[in-house]
Parts: sequence; C-alpha cells; structure tokens
Amino acid sequence: MTTEDGTPVDLPWLDEPRFHCFGCSPRNKIGLALQMFRLADGRLATDITFSDEYASYPGVVHGGIVSVLVDELMGDLIALDHGLLAFSVTLRTKFLRPLRTGTPYRAVARVTRQGGGVVHAEADVLDLDGTPHVMANSAYQPISSEQAEGHMGLIGADRDRLAHYFDHAIG
Repeated sequence: MTTEDGTPVDLPWLDEPRFHCFGCSPRNKIGLALQMFRLADGRLATDITFSDEYASYPGVVHGGIVSVLVDELMGDLIALDHGLLAFSVTLRTKFLRPLRTGTPYRAVARVTRQGGGVVHAEADVLDLDGTPHVMANSAYQPISSEQAEGHMGLIGADRDRLAHYFDHAIG
C-alpha cells in the first residue's frame, strides 16, 4: 500500500433510504461499509482490514467477500465518474495470495475502456508494501429506468431522485 492519502468521496446514493448495499452502505449491519477516497491519479480507493467474520479458513478472508470488495469499488468508480449506476455483467478475480484477517489492505480501481454498451474496469488489492494480492477486471452495463423499476422496485419519487443515474448510452 502506498502512503498516498486521498480525498474522501461521498457516495450520493447512500442518502437513498432503500439502499442497503453490502459493500458500501453504513446501514447494512453485516456489510463492509467501505469508505472510498480519490487518489491524486484519479483512481478510486478504499482501505480495509477484514475481521474474522469474513473468513473462510481460519485467518483467511473468503474469496467471495474479496470479490464483493473489488466489484463494489469498480462499480462505484463508474457511478462517480460516468454518472450512471450499472450492473456487473462479468467479474474475473485472480487471487495471487490469500488475504489475511486482521491485516490492512488497500484496494484501488480504474476504468480501462468503454464501448459496445458496457464500461470496463480493473481493481487491485495491495498489502502495506504495495504487493498485489488480488487482481480483478469487470464489465458493467448501465441500468435503464425500466430495469431500476423492474429489478430494484424504484418507482415514482424513489426513481426520480436517482433518475440522473439511469438511461445513459455507452458507445
């Protein structure tokens, strides 16, 4: 992990009372409650130390939880930088080394390209020395207002509060 400090980032959708995201919402009592910050080079990052509640084997963080971490970070970056909420359509996570509970890590994400109706991103999880433990890449499809209604039940005023995040065309 670098010693670079970033600028804290507020996630505006957390003001929506119906959002209880496992990755980022402070209202989710069993979630990660990730706090994001922007690095000087534009990447989005979060620092995390996993507790034993997120272990698979003793002292080892469950791979599914690590996948949530990188998916959340990449998805939030796309929402913040492109002004859209998006569903993951692919997520590839390469585990180079196990993550240990009780050990601090930094996850960083960047958008790599967009086109064909999707946005692509990459994320890495690094230890204090900057050694990569996890590398991930994903493709995200913007959420339409119809999908927001059908999949998330956002209708009327609930949908209208977040309308600027829907119906974007990605060339």
